[in-house]
Amino acid sequence: MLGILKKWMQKPMQEPKHTVDYKTMEIDVVIKCFVSDKEKPFRVIFKVEKQGSFFSKDIFVKNVDSKTSYELIHNFSTLGMNNEELNKYESTDYAEYSFATLEEAKKVKDTTVDYIRFLIREHQQETLAKIS
Repeated sequence: MLGILKKWMQKPMQEPKHTVDYKTMEIDVVIKCFVSDKEKPFRVIFKVEKQGSFFSKDIFVKNVDSKTSYELIHNFSTLGMNNEELNKYESTDYAEYSFATLEEAKKVKDTTVDYIRFLIREHQQETLAKIS
């Protein structure tokens, strides 16, 4: 029995018959300062440049309540939403959020970028798992 196990462990792993290249989504993000806006001069601007392997380029939420500025839904993405949620919120490939301080803008930018990267990694792993 041990000999069979050793032989099986030494066999090279077979490559999947159907391989598909996973295309990564590309998102441009910048922080700009608009001095004409005295209350909230700092803006975090997201723009999806390349769709990648996702079903849509429109990953940002349009229809957001101004009271929810620190909730995750306000900050970014439709990537983790189901169809019911997608119907509730409008989506777009462009998002712009205004903040009173640069620190707030940086925090939202970093949090959003980290979360989108996490969702992309999860999507990539799920997609590759389905293929193999």
